Amino acid sequence: MWQDIAFAVIGIIFNISLVLQLKDVIVNKTKMNVPNCVITCIGCILIGYIDLTINLPFAAAIAVITGILWGLMVVYPMVSE
Repeated sequence: MWQDIAFAVIGIIFNISLVLQLKDVIVNKTKMNVPNCVITCIGCILIGYIDLTINLPFAAAIAVITGILWGLMVVYPMVSE
Protein backbone atom coordinates (compact mmCIF):
# COMPACT_ATOMS: atom_id res chain seq x y z
CA MET A 1 0.00 0.00 0.00
CA TRP A 2 1.33 3.39 -0.96
CA GLN A 3 0.06 4.86 2.31
CA ASP A 4 2.47 2.66 4.27
CA ILE A 5 5.47 4.02 2.38
CA ALA A 6 4.20 7.61 2.59
CA PHE A 7 3.65 7.42 6.37
CA ALA A 8 7.05 5.80 6.83
CA VAL A 9 8.87 8.50 4.81
CA ILE A 10 7.11 11.30 6.68
CA GLY A 11 7.89 9.56 9.98
CA ILE A 12 11.57 9.23 9.08
CA ILE A 13 11.71 12.97 8.36
CA PHE A 14 10.22 13.69 11.79
CA ASN A 15 12.64 11.23 13.41
CA ILE A 16 15.61 13.10 11.96
CA SER A 17 14.51 16.21 13.83
CA LEU A 18 13.90 14.15 16.96
CA VAL A 19 17.41 12.69 16.83
CA LEU A 20 18.78 16.24 16.71
CA GLN A 21 16.62 17.13 19.72
CA LEU A 22 17.85 14.02 21.56
CA LYS A 23 21.42 15.14 20.82
CA ASP A 24 20.61 18.48 22.50
CA VAL A 25 19.25 16.63 25.51
CA ILE A 26 22.38 14.48 25.80
CA VAL A 27 25.07 17.07 24.98
CA ASN A 28 23.58 20.30 26.30
CA LYS A 29 21.60 18.75 29.17
CA THR A 30 18.42 20.40 27.88
CA LYS A 31 15.35 19.69 30.00
CA MET A 32 12.19 18.48 28.30
CA ASN A 33 8.57 18.94 29.33
CA VAL A 34 8.11 15.51 30.92
CA PRO A 35 4.29 15.22 30.75
CA ASN A 36 4.28 16.28 27.10
CA CYS A 37 7.04 13.82 26.20
CA VAL A 38 5.36 10.93 28.03
CA ILE A 39 1.97 11.58 26.41
CA THR A 40 3.61 11.88 22.98
CA CYS A 41 5.61 8.68 23.57
CA ILE A 42 2.49 6.71 24.50
CA GLY A 43 0.52 8.27 21.63
CA CYS A 44 3.16 7.34 19.06
CA ILE A 45 3.28 3.76 20.27
CA LEU A 46 -0.53 3.55 20.11
CA ILE A 47 -0.47 4.95 16.58
CA GLY A 48 2.09 2.27 15.72
CA TYR A 49 -0.27 -0.39 17.06
CA ILE A 50 -3.15 1.05 15.04
CA ASP A 51 -0.97 1.13 11.92
CA LEU A 52 -0.10 -2.50 12.48
CA THR A 53 -3.76 -3.50 12.79
CA ILE A 54 -4.52 -1.95 9.39
CA ASN A 55 -1.56 -3.70 7.78
CA LEU A 56 0.88 -0.78 7.58
CA PRO A 57 4.05 -2.42 8.99
CA PHE A 58 6.56 0.23 7.89
CA ALA A 59 4.46 3.05 9.30
CA ALA A 60 3.99 1.05 12.51
CA ALA A 61 7.73 0.55 12.93
CA ILE A 62 8.48 4.23 12.36
CA ALA A 63 5.73 5.30 14.78
CA VAL A 64 7.15 3.02 17.50
CA ILE A 65 10.67 4.33 16.85
CA THR A 66 9.31 7.87 17.19
CA GLY A 67 7.73 6.91 20.51
CA ILE A 68 10.99 5.41 21.71
CA LEU A 69 12.87 8.61 20.82
CA TRP A 70 10.36 10.68 22.81
CA GLY A 71 10.77 8.28 25.72
CA LEU A 72 14.56 8.56 25.57
CA MET A 73 14.29 12.35 25.79
CA VAL A 74 12.47 11.91 29.10
CA VAL A 75 14.59 9.11 30.53
CA TYR A 76 18.09 10.29 29.64
CA PRO A 77 18.14 13.47 31.81
CA MET A 78 16.79 11.46 34.77
CA VAL A 79 19.40 8.74 34.41
CA SER A 80 22.35 11.08 33.84
CA GLU A 81 21.81 13.13 37.01
